[in-house]
Amino acid sequence: SGASSHMTAHPGILSASFPPNHSQPSHIVVGNGTLIPITTTGTAYLHHPNHSFVLNNVLVSPHIIKNLISARRFARDN
Repeated sequence: SGASSHMTAHPGILSASFPPNHSQPSHIVVGNGTLIPITTTGTAYLHHPNHSFVLNNVLVSPHIIKNLISARRFARDN
């Protein structure tokens, strides 16, 4: 996807969530340069019959159209 962070519009998929803090971005820059606000961050899990994978620092913005996974962060965390 080219995503630098995991992103979703659905805070309900998070197992833990936190308000954004000053060390994290307050918005997401999309392909056309538009800035969209981040409302919360958190941790999510992808469950597979033999293993669960963690997604740390998932950014939540109600304006995201598709869930995105950062391949670099996924590989680093798992």
